Amino acid sequence: MDNIVSEAKAEFTRAKDRVARGLETTPDNKVNWSPSPSSRTPIEVVAHAAMSTTGIHCMLVGKPMPASNPSEMDSSSRASEKEYKTREQVIALLNQTSNDYLAWLDSLTPEQVSSTVNSDFGSFPMAAAITFPADHLRGHAAQIDYIQTIYGDRDWHM
Repeated sequence: MDNIVSEAKAEFTRAKDRVARGLETTPDNKVNWSPSPSSRTPIEVVAHAAMSTTGIHCMLVGKPMPASNPSEMDSSSRASEKEYKTREQVIALLNQTSNDYLAWLDSLTPEQVSSTVNSDFGSFPMAAAITFPADHLRGHAAQIDYIQTIYGDRDWHM
């Protein structure tokens, strides 16, 4: 069981670092830019990724979803994301939510890792569910990569 948690932590950390690197390599004049009015800015993508880490963490510990439907959750998330305007603010949020999640992973017992998570989205083996935050972060890192290509940055920021 220790190996499952260790690998989940390593994957999560790699994904978090990729999100942070995406924002770090975004020019100052593009961090609050989006390609359309309905699109997130790079800052908002990172805020969303960070807040979603907390949301998934809450799901894993059995807390109900704070919204009654996905549309309500999206509206609430987008309003909260708009509060962040600087790299420093959003990286601090990403670091805090990540540290909280990693500390929780460290606290898991073998019994918890082998348990089942029952959530609004279904039931999942905990050993699989602890990988969801890393998967989510990777998706948002790819969004930042794509935003960069829209304004002409074709470099690979590895």
